[in-house]
Amino acid sequence: MNRILLVAFSWGAILMSVNSLAQSNINSQTQTNIDSAAYLARLKKDSMMPKIEFGAKLGANLQSISSKTWDNNFQTGIVAGITLGMHHKKVGVQAEVLISTTSFSSPILVDSATNNKDLLRAVSINIPIMFEYSFIPRLKIQVGPQYTNMISVKSTKGYFGDPKVFFKQTEFSGVIGLEAKLSKHVNAGVRYLIGLTNINNDWVTPASIDPWKTQAIQICVGYKFQ
Repeated sequence: MNRILLVAFSWGAILMSVNSLAQSNINSQTQTNIDSAAYLARLKKDSMMPKIEFGAKLGANLQSISSKTWDNNFQTGIVAGITLGMHHKKVGVQAEVLISTTSFSSPILVDSATNNKDLLRAVSINIPIMFEYSFIPRLKIQVGPQYTNMISVKSTKGYFGDPKVFFKQTEFSGVIGLEAKLSKHVNAGVRYLIGLTNINNDWVTPASIDPWKTQAIQICVGYKFQ
């Protein structure tokens, strides 16, 4: 009788252990499924949301004016500013606010005392809107319009008067470039800008006879605050 009770007790203990283990596995699997579903839902949500990036950039601005009035050689200046971009997978758009400097020289504007060419230094605000496409990982092409406002023009030779009146103050340009992602935060890019607006203000030569169109090459390094 004692042997029968012992066997029954042993079987009962075994069945209880198996049931407890099975219940534990069910609970564990259920929790795993819940965690996996939550992760997949979060991953799907993240893949649908555009990525916002804020940054800054600094570089060289090589600019010239194509005209009969000005020397057509590229003068070196700087360009710097802030960027705000929105990207989703391979496509995106980036707006920028930049300050650029450049110089212009002309065989017409000559210093009477030294008979040397006058050199004008200009400062402008540039607002490009760049549409981007990443055709290979870490490299994207950029294309878009740029609005420019010339805020200052100074003569280095003491030209009598305000040389700012030579130029129309606003300009629209077309921009195309490449930007490479060097690390998580650092990028580098190069752009070519072609002026679409005749900025001759009819002060030095007639705009209809001598249109002034700018062109520039910009090489920059940027930093993204992610």
